[in-house]
Amino acid sequence: MEKQILELLIGLDTEVKGMRGDVNDLKSETTSIRSEMTGMKTEMGSMKTEMGSMKTEMGSMKTEMDNMKTEMHERFNTVEAKLDGIGGQFELTNELRMNDFDFIDNKVNRLEKEIFIMKSKSNR
Repeated sequence: MEKQILELLIGLDTEVKGMRGDVNDLKSETTSIRSEMTGMKTEMGSMKTEMGSMKTEMGSMKTEMDNMKTEMHERFNTVEAKLDGIGGQFELTNELRMNDFDFIDNKVNRLEKEIFIMKSKSNR
């Protein structure tokens, strides 16, 4: 019976040693998983920081686009005002030309009249 007890104890010792190995393997796996989780946590923190930076950059881009839009509207308004001014100048120039033409036409008519009168007087 002693032999059987000894065999049982040896078998039990072998099983305990096997279980100890399994526990050590679980410990290693748990440490590995914990390490991976820490790495993932770090990566998530980095991604959060990058997303914050991107959000800031997008806000800056939106502000720049709004500023460009405002500037373009101002430029178009300036160009439109200049074009309106040029149109008005063209109309004034035409009006002045017409007035000049009327003035010259009146002068020519008066001169013709005076020449006719002078010819009439000289023919007498």
